[in-house]
Amino acid sequence: MGRRTILTQISLSISGPGVTVLMGPAGTGKSTLLKTLAGLHSAHGSSSGQILLDGQPLQLAAGVPPALAQQHPRELDFSVLDTLIAAQRGNGMTPAQMRQRALDTLQQLQQSALIEHQQQRLFDLPRELMRCALIIRAVLTGSPILLIDEPTSDLDESQSQRVLQLITSLATTHTCIVVLHHQQQARQIADRVVLLAGGRVQVAADSNTFFDNPQAHPVLAQFLRTGSCHVPAPDARPEELEAGVLLDSTPASIVAAAPATPVAAAVIAVPSPTAANDAPAAPMSAADGNQASITVGLGLPYELPPGVMPASRGPNGFHWLVPGKLAGCPMPGAMLPIEHDLVLLRNVGVTVLINLTERPMSDTAIPAAGLRTLHMGVEDRNAPPLMWMKMLLVKIDRLIAQGEVVAVHCLAGLGRTGTVLGSWLIRQGLTAEESLRRLRAIEPGFVQSAVQEQLLHELETNLLIRAPDL
Repeated sequence: MGRRTILTQISLSISGPGVTVLMGPAGTGKSTLLKTLAGLHSAHGSSSGQILLDGQPLQLAAGVPPALAQQHPRELDFSVLDTLIAAQRGNGMTPAQMRQRALDTLQQLQQSALIEHQQQRLFDLPRELMRCALIIRAVLTGSPILLIDEPTSDLDESQSQRVLQLITSLATTHTCIVVLHHQQQARQIADRVVLLAGGRVQVAADSNTFFDNPQAHPVLAQFLRTGSCHVPAPDARPEELEAGVLLDSTPASIVAAAPATPVAAAVIAVPSPTAANDAPAAPMSAADGNQASITVGLGLPYELPPGVMPASRGPNGFHWLVPGKLAGCPMPGAMLPIEHDLVLLRNVGVTVLINLTERPMSDTAIPAAGLRTLHMGVEDRNAPPLMWMKMLLVKIDRLIAQGEVVAVHCLAGLGRTGTVLGSWLIRQGLTAEESLRRLRAIEPGFVQSAVQEQLLHELETNLLIRAPDL
């Protein structure tokens, strides 16, 4: 329990420039593979094997590592231009040079809509423009390899075409590794297609060979016909499988030549990455009165409690404070469709959302996902009154004692969310400074303003008040 093998026996070479599309059933490890290529797997799992970039181990390779196009929660309030500038920090350029490079890149890629909305907050853009901005953010890191996960999810055809045209344009100079579920879109942009199923590479072929399937590969045939395929997970036990499920652990692959004139090449050999333990300090327990008995582990590796899913299975920006009991996250729907985020929240066990944004969430998708939401609004970058916070902490403890799994969120899941989580730690007996240290070991952006830090210190002082000794 708490551990699951996601990918195994992955051996794959990808050359560019061009587009390699990863396809396969949901939950088969496509996004995990992208995160592994981006060097992000170690926070929530373990792996063995090598990733080579231009013949060198990824961590030793010269140049910029593969860039994952993703929304960074701490940048939700950034304008388009500020987001593109943020991608270039640390490259030795002045702010004016970074600004000009961002605008020049938008111009070169014919992104007139983003130029027009350059001062608009990224969160407020139409969804397809937000996706384009995030892809261009990855471009501005300087990496020759772009990792793009489901860029057309929840977009209509015209919106999808805007994003796909950008990827096609970038593929003339970059190696683009793109996760798609739409076969027609994959056929449109792919030079090469890889089918992942059962945590393994089932097929790797050029686009025409993949979709024509001349060798009648059985797993590929089923995928092309139905959009899915029945292949057991790497750690599935044969006695638990239905009759007729393929058990071949070394699937035959259709292999076709990679595109010529490589600009950047990634060679992946990852025998067994595992989604494992993610949690944040020396264990501390608290139990009194109406409070639930809770163990908090912030910073030390340990096995997740039985049945608790790792934070990596939740939406982007999701962090456990107490695994299986209390977490923080951005507002559902802030970065991806709300239905997508709610499914992931429910999958990791969350039952109650505490909404700290200025407006209540009335979306019918929330109860439809089996969740309920409580609204306790706080102004952005602000902190609530002390007594308001103490009342909220009592409410959270009562919910946990009742067996609920609570996720606190504001917009980006950082400032107001971190303030509530930090306050909860102080109520368990930590000082304000130690609370901040442990929080920022999980997510450096937790607690974002002086007034929020001040509230934590006020709460610590308030809770330490004792009657004088007689």
